Amino acid sequence: MDTTGTITSFSAAPKTYLSIGGDSYYVQTPGKSYSMTNPDPQTLQFSIQPGDRAWFDGSGVDRSEIMLANYIQPGTPIAIDYQFAVQPNGPNNTFVNNAWFFVTAEMHDGGTVSGTSPPFAIELNGDHLQLVARYVLPGGNPAQGSSDLHNMVLWTDPNPIVPGQYYDINIQTNVSNSGGGYLKLSVDGQQVVNYSGPLGYGSQTYWEEGLYRNAGPTETVTANFRNLTLVTGSTAIGWQGVGDTSTSPTTPTNVAPTVTQATASPGTGIADNGDTITMTLGFSEAVTVTGTPTLSLNDGATATYVGGSGTSALTFKTTVAPTDKDTSALAITGVNLASGASIKDASGLAANLSGAAKTFTGLQIDATPTAPTSPTTPTSPTTPTTPTSPVTRPVLTIADDSLKVYGRGGTVDLGVGVTTIDTNDRVTVNITGLPKYESITSALDGQTFRGRDITLTAAQVESGLTLTSTYRGGGHPVAELMLTARAQDPVTGAVASSVPQTIIVTDPRPTTTTTTTAPQTSTVSSVSTGSNLRGQSSVQQHVDPVTSTAAPTAQRPITGTDQALATAASAGFLTNQGFERLQQHVESFTSTLATGRPQAFVTDPQLATGTTTASLASQSFALLNQYLAGNTGRVDSGQIVSAVSQATGWAQDAILTRPH
Repeated sequence: MDTTGTITSFSAAPKTYLSIGGDSYYVQTPGKSYSMTNPDPQTLQFSIQPGDRAWFDGSGVDRSEIMLANYIQPGTPIAIDYQFAVQPNGPNNTFVNNAWFFVTAEMHDGGTVSGTSPPFAIELNGDHLQLVARYVLPGGNPAQGSSDLHNMVLWTDPNPIVPGQYYDINIQTNVSNSGGGYLKLSVDGQQVVNYSGPLGYGSQTYWEEGLYRNAGPTETVTANFRNLTLVTGSTAIGWQGVGDTSTSPTTPTNVAPTVTQATASPGTGIADNGDTITMTLGFSEAVTVTGTPTLSLNDGATATYVGGSGTSALTFKTTVAPTDKDTSALAITGVNLASGASIKDASGLAANLSGAAKTFTGLQIDATPTAPTSPTTPTSPTTPTTPTSPVTRPVLTIADDSLKVYGRGGTVDLGVGVTTIDTNDRVTVNITGLPKYESITSALDGQTFRGRDITLTAAQVESGLTLTSTYRGGGHPVAELMLTARAQDPVTGAVASSVPQTIIVTDPRPTTTTTTTAPQTSTVSSVSTGSNLRGQSSVQQHVDPVTSTAAPTAQRPITGTDQALATAASAGFLTNQGFERLQQHVESFTSTLATGRPQAFVTDPQLATGTTTASLASQSFALLNQYLAGNTGRVDSGQIVSAVSQATGWAQDAILTRPH
């Protein structure tokens, strides 16, 4: 139980652990230099800017939080006490919050239904503190939007929050929806909520604190949490914590901003001539910069301010020059505010810059051509404090909760990871909801899993999981995969589970490619050989529509083709019924050939060489006219069809070589 509020084994890196009063907390921040700092052994400072998200968040939220690594079982008396203060971020030392939801601390649900809202939370409604609680009756569905879910705003502070002032928050609760549930809240020693009734969803819970809001607001928000204590059981009854429990708010004190962190990039290695080093100073609140401050370095050079005014992180840069001194460990020795430069908070109070002095162990400067010395081995990170509970719940991470896989044989990386701080625990990951047309393969051993309820080892998950789809349909089926990590102590048999998470997998219809085919000309399949004779006027009736169609807005000039047809008709040679149709096909055929489009039936390379398709058509039709003019008998439609379907071969056809 956390009874001291003392922070040890501090780590600001995402996916690591720190300890508060002996309890282990998991870091869920974006990993920025300002996301979470440790100004003193009792205080954590969180800060978020637009777009700040943890690795598992979507684009709809900003977050910087820590979460208790162990669950608290339902029906357990709990007492939580801490002090909370927001930093000014608006004009004239004011606090601005434009988020439509903003959670600062919460008792989170650890049940099997994902996406649930916390059973209770300390929130910011604009610039007012607020307590919100929720419950479902036994057997009810706690998912957001469920008709079983009851939401209660138990308290909203009538007074706006005062920036820079610490508020003592004391919570007494029993998260139970089956009897004995209660929630009491006191602020600065005065009770503002005394609720008795169902609370939560009948499942285990865990504490979270930090900053969590919807994406969209542009303001930076920074807040301090200090003296956090959390006790359970009989100790919780009447617990007041270790911090300020005064009965009335104190007059806010404007504390000068201080440097809480100094970093360098790169932080280790050897920097040679021409290399640029970026240094960042993290402050306890947002600061405004006037002029151009610089940092004094122990290699004789300076780092010049390049940006960050209006935030809690200022950036400086320096480039190694031959005039710099060789150093085994580069250090910031001070901040220069020459020529009217200043660093102040929103109220105009000058920053305390003493914390900027920092030595970067292992970052060497080699300003001369001499061989560099080996860098000092970085200090190994401190091993996190082992949690006091017999089993620590594992942490399940998902890179993307919305995936697509394309059709039969399509694959996608699930992007799932699982970690635990107790290597002795047996950790597995359970996946439910896998449809019959999908399977999951582990890169560890190539084993493929199928079925609605499958379980994999932590090693199989960490090696990489690939989902394969065999969907053959034309729809867009959606599968909802529910993933839960489970750790079991090999000695006691105790079990702890992670917060369940969901991955939505969509099988889009396979993309089809549409090929546009150029229009094809009609092919003469048969020509009538009827023996009814018609005169020239009858033939002309069929010639006229063709010329009219070919030139709808102007009279088409008479071509050699037309003249040959007319002459043949006048002589009485075009007297069979089938030629009327032949003329229509020949007109269309020669028009198509004249476009210059290559034809698949050009098979004689010698004939095609140097001759355009259009000229072949003209030559072929002239030969056809000669043949028709010289035929005093009945036209052989079979020969004509053969000639039309093999236009480029007419010059070699026997029917065109007879004497005339």
